[in-house]
Amino acid sequence: MAHYPQGPALTTTEEKLLWDANFVSSLTEDQWRAFGQWVGANDPTPLEAKHWITTENNLDLNIFSLQTLALLIKQAKFAHCGQSAKTLQQSYTVVRKPGFGLPLGHMPDEEDRFPLLFLNDDFGDGWEAPVLLIRECCMLKFMDELTNKPRWWLKINDEQIIVKWKKEALDTDWESYLKYGDFTPAMVDACINELQIKADLYQITGLIPVYDYSVAVLKSDTIMNAELAKSLQEAVRVLEDVAPDQKDWHPRSRKQVLDLVHPSLWPLVYGRSRILSDSVINLHNLFPKDGNFFTLRSPAEDDCYRYKKGGFCGQGFPVLSNRFQWLPCDVALDPTTGDVQITSYINNLHPQEHAHLYPIIESFIRKSLPAWDILYRWEGDFSVQRLQTEEAVLDCLAGEDIDCGCKPWCRPLGQDEAPRHAHEPGGEEYEEQGRWSDEDTDEASDTSYLEDDRSDAGRSDHSDSNPDRTYFLGSRRRKMDEAWFKATHRVNVPDADSEASSHVKITPNDVKNAGFFNGRTQIQVIVKLSNIHLTPENPSYKGGSWHTEGQLNEHLVSTALYYYDSDNITDCSLSFRTTTQDLSEEVSYEQYKHGPIYRTFAIEKDGDRQQDIGSVHTKSGRAIFFPNLVQHCVSPFELVDKTKPGYRKILALFLVDPAIPIISTSNVPPQQKHWWDNHCLQTGEALPDDLDEKKNVEIVDWPMGLEEAKELRLQLMDERTWMQEQEQSGVRQEWNFCEH
Repeated sequence: MAHYPQGPALTTTEEKLLWDANFVSSLTEDQWRAFGQWVGANDPTPLEAKHWITTENNLDLNIFSLQTLALLIKQAKFAHCGQSAKTLQQSYTVVRKPGFGLPLGHMPDEEDRFPLLFLNDDFGDGWEAPVLLIRECCMLKFMDELTNKPRWWLKINDEQIIVKWKKEALDTDWESYLKYGDFTPAMVDACINELQIKADLYQITGLIPVYDYSVAVLKSDTIMNAELAKSLQEAVRVLEDVAPDQKDWHPRSRKQVLDLVHPSLWPLVYGRSRILSDSVINLHNLFPKDGNFFTLRSPAEDDCYRYKKGGFCGQGFPVLSNRFQWLPCDVALDPTTGDVQITSYINNLHPQEHAHLYPIIESFIRKSLPAWDILYRWEGDFSVQRLQTEEAVLDCLAGEDIDCGCKPWCRPLGQDEAPRHAHEPGGEEYEEQGRWSDEDTDEASDTSYLEDDRSDAGRSDHSDSNPDRTYFLGSRRRKMDEAWFKATHRVNVPDADSEASSHVKITPNDVKNAGFFNGRTQIQVIVKLSNIHLTPENPSYKGGSWHTEGQLNEHLVSTALYYYDSDNITDCSLSFRTTTQDLSEEVSYEQYKHGPIYRTFAIEKDGDRQQDIGSVHTKSGRAIFFPNLVQHCVSPFELVDKTKPGYRKILALFLVDPAIPIISTSNVPPQQKHWWDNHCLQTGEALPDDLDEKKNVEIVDWPMGLEEAKELRLQLMDERTWMQEQEQSGVRQEWNFCEH
């Protein structure tokens, strides 16, 4: 069988034409391999190739243009020709991932992948959660607090302790947690019953869902045992105990955040990074001697935008970067046993110099898989909603003898009260002048009388020259009016079903030990190790900003956080919020009367459709897992003893959607120049010709030195900050309760 000489590589324009063709992305790896072998043996014309590829694969003739087939043949000749069939069968691997071989925005259909927070397949607003009622938010908070108690899974069945916990719930000032918050006996009973069911789940699996409804956060204080935490503490010392000038303080962190391993350093850089098109890099072939190295072309800027449904032409926001992508490592999964093995290098963690860390990180990945698998299936299999209502209206209990309708200033005055001023709400001339509206009722029904009265002392109700201004600034009369209004105009908020067991759909049998993600044999994980250090000179950490991890290039679906060590710092928490559905389309309310809506649902008046759902304590020894459908924010913390230093150490693992493998460290050779320098020095080998700028005039200085990598990191950080802001502005919508 003949084997023809290797042909030239595709130009950048030809690459784009080829990979943008729809049928190219539909071919499987086996189909690519077979076609390449056939081209290498036959040197076909485009017409011959069209006949072969359609008949061999039972494809429609009409989907292939001769121009595309000519490019397909050229690519196959470059990748295959000159190799024997045996060598080709052993070594050939087709790389087809978003940004190389597939369009940058390539994704499976919506039903075949994880949902997206900021857009959907119709270029709409993306995934949205139902709006939680205030009472359900209070229930979620109560259950999270109970599951922070030592041995809660045993105490939840102790009647004496249950009585105590019920009293605590009913005595708590829930309005200090959420405006209009309250707690009923039925809510307490429902929470206790729910946790009694979840206690079995926790004892068997070590996982407890909290803030769980259409999404969930999972926490565990047992899956990271002391031995595993200690092994990581000892293993990272080699990364920590370096000279001061070698410590990598995260930019703009005031030397508080120490990066030990961070994906923003030496990321994939479009237009700069090299990629192997015909083989993979593994831990035993870290520095490949040969192969087809390509400079990864930069995607077109237009390919990075999505356009909001219903918006004006050209009104879009970026969801993809044409400059950077974090590089995950590949992880092999045994679908039978659930065992894991990292098969390509962790970016910025040398697999030989730091080989001792790899099996430890593998253990943490293995511990994360059951939680990640649950979160991946949560919305379809386990989502719940404890309280629902289709209306938000006031129920007037004031009696028929009350004049002027349902307004706070309709309160009958006491015998010792002065008559209402003519120009204050409820006065004779106030109504006639049209100075009140039902929006005033909304203002009054928001219980602002609970605020401190800063102006009552030494002031009568009529001490201001503008009496209605005095009233709305918080006079004693207004407080009395509002207290009366709240007592006599209640909102019919649903109560909990104390006997309901349907609020827990997940059972211990649903938590897998193997066969994760429908039996996938490989996943991709991004690893980050960082410490937060506080000192007497720099004693406070100001907290983080609201964000989701990564961007669409990484297709991240879940995060695992392991708080494996801390000392001398105050309590800290991780808060979560979701983007909600449009409540105005789901709930009926009286025209112009929106006050009941804010007394029913946990939303802010004049706020946007992002709902805070709660926060989880991040104590040492705890693991927290959450999906990339929620934004999260780290709370501030500080030193306990201001005379001594303190720290917190975190391992973060980010899961790439198993349905969308991306370019990883199995495709991109190490970009760290010092890694290659040390390798060449130790082995006496030279850089491969394709990577040596002295032998290849098309090569820009590569690999990258540390200073350039740090400069690129700043550019990556700036781009991601800007893109997060654009995403937020693109999806942030205020509540719009239309008038009927």
